[in-house]
Amino acid sequence: MIKNYLKVALRNLKKRASFAVINILGLAIGIACCFLIAIFVLNELSYDEFHKKGDRIYRVTQKTVTSSKTEVGASTPFPVGPTLKSDYPEQIEKMVRFFDMQEEVRTILNRETDESFRVDDFYVADSTFFDVFTAELAIGDPEEVLDEPMSAVITEEQAERIFGDTNPVGKQLSFKGSETFTVTGVLKNMPKNSHFHVDMLLSFNSFKQLYNKDGFTKRWYWNPCWTYILLEEGAPVEDLEKQLPDFVEKNYANREEGEKISLGLQPLTDIHLYSDLDLEMESNGSIFHVYLFSAVAFLLLLIACINFTNLSTARSTERSREVGMRKVLGASRSQLFYQFMGESFLMTMLGFLLALGLAYWSLPWFSDFVGKELSIGFLGTGSVVVSLAGLFILVVLFSGMYPALYLSGYTPVDIMQGEEIKNGGGKLFRKGLVIFQFTLSVMLIIGTVIVYLQLQHMQDKKLGFDEDQVVVMPITQTLIAWYYPKFKEKALKNPAVKNVTGMSKVLGSDRQTFSKYTPANVPGAPPTNMILHVTHDFFDTYNINVLAGRPFSKDHPTDPDQAIVINKAMLQQLQVDHAEEALGKIFYYTNSKDERESYKVIGVVDNFYYTSIKKEISPLVINVVEKEIPRVSRIEYSSVRLAANNVKEGLEHIREVWNEVNHIDPFTYTFHNEELEKIYSSEKKMSSVAGIFSILCIFVACLGLFGLASFTTSLRTKEIGIRKALGATVPNILSLLSKDYVKLVIISNLIAWPVCYYLATQWLQSFPSRITLGWNIVPVFLAVGVGSILICILTVSYQSLRAALINPVDSIRQE
Repeated sequence: MIKNYLKVALRNLKKRASFAVINILGLAIGIACCFLIAIFVLNELSYDEFHKKGDRIYRVTQKTVTSSKTEVGASTPFPVGPTLKSDYPEQIEKMVRFFDMQEEVRTILNRETDESFRVDDFYVADSTFFDVFTAELAIGDPEEVLDEPMSAVITEEQAERIFGDTNPVGKQLSFKGSETFTVTGVLKNMPKNSHFHVDMLLSFNSFKQLYNKDGFTKRWYWNPCWTYILLEEGAPVEDLEKQLPDFVEKNYANREEGEKISLGLQPLTDIHLYSDLDLEMESNGSIFHVYLFSAVAFLLLLIACINFTNLSTARSTERSREVGMRKVLGASRSQLFYQFMGESFLMTMLGFLLALGLAYWSLPWFSDFVGKELSIGFLGTGSVVVSLAGLFILVVLFSGMYPALYLSGYTPVDIMQGEEIKNGGGKLFRKGLVIFQFTLSVMLIIGTVIVYLQLQHMQDKKLGFDEDQVVVMPITQTLIAWYYPKFKEKALKNPAVKNVTGMSKVLGSDRQTFSKYTPANVPGAPPTNMILHVTHDFFDTYNINVLAGRPFSKDHPTDPDQAIVINKAMLQQLQVDHAEEALGKIFYYTNSKDERESYKVIGVVDNFYYTSIKKEISPLVINVVEKEIPRVSRIEYSSVRLAANNVKEGLEHIREVWNEVNHIDPFTYTFHNEELEKIYSSEKKMSSVAGIFSILCIFVACLGLFGLASFTTSLRTKEIGIRKALGATVPNILSLLSKDYVKLVIISNLIAWPVCYYLATQWLQSFPSRITLGWNIVPVFLAVGVGSILICILTVSYQSLRAALINPVDSIRQE
């Protein structure tokens, strides 16, 4: 019986090869996209799963709320970890802290070869690192490698890069040009699916030697380090969370008036997908992207299955004679049902095999596109194999169940009376499926366009500063920071260099810093405000508009100690309406010794995006740094504006000056506009991927439409011949065969538009600066609508034109 089913299925596939190709190709594209997205989703969900104690590891987070800010940070003050461990020893087994020294560039010098290397993921960490996280040493004892001051562990990759094939243990490296530490262990490279990565770890008890003091590790008001705790086995995390408010009340004694601080515990395995806090160790993924991709994969597969159902029911008239003959000869409905399900099984199997080939072939491209090292090996795990088997059965049932029930339900009497022709072979059902397909496709395309427009809006929005032709170089703890005046003087000697300045952060980046600057004699003024440290010529370098007063000037030597510049957003705090009214206002600054210093407002600048455009512009204080020690500790970047017509020469000149002034640290730079693009890189990639899958969706839908139009046209061949014989023109025939499908696509658009409008409105609420969905979105809807109609016409017109051009005599004779 099974052999007979297979023979009949193969015979039908061969007889209607074009329909088989359309069905199998549509299924293959849908399933291949499911495979690719499944690999991406599984990779995202696997982050930090390799840690054996991961279910007991939590990151401590801190939320700080004042009248001027709400900051939810991934980092905490240094004492939080040790104090939690000592206060709750029965609940916390271990704790570990990471500190990146808040430096963009970390240059390591191999003292034997006198070679310098840039190390990106360099952390000071507690010796308990190996007790908490699953990290294996290739060389060294995990109980000892981070015990002694100035001892370090490096990864195998960094060991090979710095030392070649020699054993690095016992070798000495220099940091910050003078501080020397000893390599005590070699760490095997950590898996890629980790929310943080390590190149080098320095023992936490090296602080005193690094900074000539360790007092700031006892401060409760500065939160620069990441703290992780390992709960005791069986200790409920809820019990510890209930005690955190009392912990804050007891230890955060130096809170400002009105300041509210709370601590939270974040599960390790939730960090990558569910965390987007201030000061993350690395950029995380997004559960939204996982849901988005999963939804697109589901819709693609659904559209492919709908194609199968549509084409199968459309062939009902042709298959009805076969069903009638089989029933007359004694076949039962169950036998016919199994036969048609067998055909569905065979086509789905072929689609799956083709999909595996497509997925394997396109995986390298997809990996590069999403910026992940993805492997098809994810599909070989036990649970995934079971899921794929379930998916296969689901596709077989979904795509074959209705056609099998529909076709096997014919009775010989109905067939002889032409009932299947009267009811149109499920014509209404097929129309509903076509509308559903194109509704989904139109929604995906409109959604992709709206995401693209929002990204363009953010990128094209005026930032308040001119970032073009500006080169940004990290200079923290480099010789450039120490010899900055010399570097600036030499750089400006070339006419290709227009301006040179320094700043404490990259404008427009996510990072933000608060300091104890507050308006004097203003009731209810917040105790802290955002701060930006700069050197002279900052406003000229970035062409920031001065609304009132003046910028910092070397003609006023007291500016570093007595003057500040504020932005327009600060006027509300000062309770004034105009920029000129703010000039001369006094701000108090409370230094680390709790001494109050006075600063006078000398200028007001227009608002600019100090932090990411994803956030609202907040009040900002800008002060100028001139003296050597404050400059070295506060100025982390140098920005150079190059002449627009001579960027290449200017960049080469800066490189030469850098190497002349700083022979230790390698020249590292980026263009400011490229740096800003990194902020939106995740959204851009996801938008592009969603766009590609949207195009695939409409392609698969059009495949089905093409097959449906082809079959319908073949059924109307005699009608077309008679119409032509009676004088119908080719345009008349094209209109006759296309108008029904165009109506369906128009209905699809009318359904999709309000749904898209509602969903897009909800999504845009998360952006402070966003496009407005008013009448200006109507052209997008109309463009997508017209485009989908044209695609429909082009898809259908090929078969329609073929039928319209056939000689009427041949058409009638063929029938």
